[in-house]
Amino acid sequence: MTIESDVDIALQDPRAVVDPPATIGDPGRAHAEVRPLLRTDPAHPPDTTVDHGSVGDLEIRAASVRGLSHRQNGIPRQDAYGFAVTAGQDWLVAVVADGVSAGHLSHEAASFVARRGPREVVRRLDHGTEAAELPWHEIFTGLAATILTEGTRSLRRYDPERYAADPPTETDVAAAMATTATFLVCETGHRRHGLRHVYVAWTGDSPAWAIAPDGAWTSLSAVKGEGEEVGSSRVVALPKVPRDPGGLPYQEHMLDHRSTLLLMTDGTGDPIAEARGEVAAQLAEWWQRPPAPLAFADQVGFGRRSYDDDRTVVAIWPASPQEPR
Repeated sequence: MTIESDVDIALQDPRAVVDPPATIGDPGRAHAEVRPLLRTDPAHPPDTTVDHGSVGDLEIRAASVRGLSHRQNGIPRQDAYGFAVTAGQDWLVAVVADGVSAGHLSHEAASFVARRGPREVVRRLDHGTEAAELPWHEIFTGLAATILTEGTRSLRRYDPERYAADPPTETDVAAAMATTATFLVCETGHRRHGLRHVYVAWTGDSPAWAIAPDGAWTSLSAVKGEGEEVGSSRVVALPKVPRDPGGLPYQEHMLDHRSTLLLMTDGTGDPIAEARGEVAAQLAEWWQRPPAPLAFADQVGFGRRSYDDDRTVVAIWPASPQEPR
């Protein structure tokens, strides 16, 4: 297995990654004119992170890019991703997390999920749990507890006077830091007859998709409803977890091993919508094969009018001797 991690290009003008920058349709004036404000707190996540590598029969690209609105206003990137591989390198676990915009520490919640979530899933797989039997409600509940514990410390650190006498309540923490989370667990090899097992579990509205060899898109999770927002009553974000394990969405898929798998936050999912339009067609063309890592990050941050949210995508391709274009 080879993985090259966290190429921090926070100080690099994103327009310099690819010249000209990637756009789909009308990018709007902001895509060319917004001058990103530099992060001033070293504890904040970098503007952009990129990963690439291979494991088993798979080639991976991942990128998380601060959206135009956050760049313009100096707000930290609230998206995060993470992945881990089992000891035998037979399963890849990936997650994307989208911090709820209203929470001023939601970037921390997303970071906790990205770092600890894949490791927890891999720990269970390495100890004999079958992928089809992963206790997702228990996993999400554990992540919620982590957010509450770490959030209490963070709120005390950021506002010591307010919490000098009484610690933050769970409601305080949930208001300050909440995040979606979507996990994908994927076989690194493929079974007989050219199929690959893929499992997806999620809370919130960060979608997963597959692109078949013929370019057709298939939803692996759920397509976000029109007008639905992360903060709405219809969307549950950690540290909230449904009490009923059956209320936590989960899907199992057996896919053509040649399919491209995409795990993303709604900054990318929203312009894709139901995968019938211009954005889906262009991304399918760009991502027929793994692009060069920085080109992939530029494509994830494509310009399109009215879409200015953070963008995060983890993309998984079947390995090929063909060189990235």
